Amino acid sequence: MRSDDPERTKQIANEINDQIDALSKHYDNLDFTKLLLLICLQQQDEVLTLDAKNRALSSELERLNQMLSKIKI
Repeated sequence: MRSDDPERTKQIANEINDQIDALSKHYDNLDFTKLLLLICLQQQDEVLTLDAKNRALSSELERLNQMLSKIKI
């Protein structure tokens, strides 16, 4: 697999392998495909959570910038 950043790709693959190992210990009845699906669901949940936090922080930053723009020096 080609990548602009092979080290980052390797790091991501290692993290996924670690997640597979950890989940397979808790869910020994799940096959590899189901473990990958579970990891995808967990990661998507994290993406949505981080996206919501990012939107909240962006709104707060905008609010603070508006407040600062009203301050006259």
